[in-house]
Amino acid sequence: MSSREKIVAIMKKNCLHAYFASCDGDQPIVRPVSPIVEDDMSTWVTTFCSSRKVKQIKSNPKICLAFVEQPHGDKAAVIFGEAELIPNLQAKKRVWHLATFDLSQHFPQGPESEEFCVLKIAIKKVEWRDSWETGTKIYNSV
Repeated sequence: MSSREKIVAIMKKNCLHAYFASCDGDQPIVRPVSPIVEDDMSTWVTTFCSSRKVKQIKSNPKICLAFVEQPHGDKAAVIFGEAELIPNLQAKKRVWHLATFDLSQHFPQGPESEEFCVLKIAIKKVEWRDSWETGTKIYNSV
């Protein structure tokens, strides 16, 4: 299995245990999220258009997204990159159908909801490990 495949496996398995950091001015802000990860490592975060994270990303698109295996953090992947707001309805519908959880709980009007926002994560670098023993490795995607 390639490094990329191992990273994707860690991300997919731990998408319900992920933490998203953006910046509010010079203050990092971390919050839990449930990213959607595809086999090719494409990564999406859904949120409310009126959320603070959207406002922060408009000001500074640099983000960090951490996937951590529970309960001991043996496996982890920390993504460094930028988030881009995706306004395209077709892309929103596609991401909606990729979700492994029920987005309609938050957006009962579906992907057409005015509040449904999709962030595409452009991955620059991944710091990851598949065990504590093997240590942290670096994967550069650009």
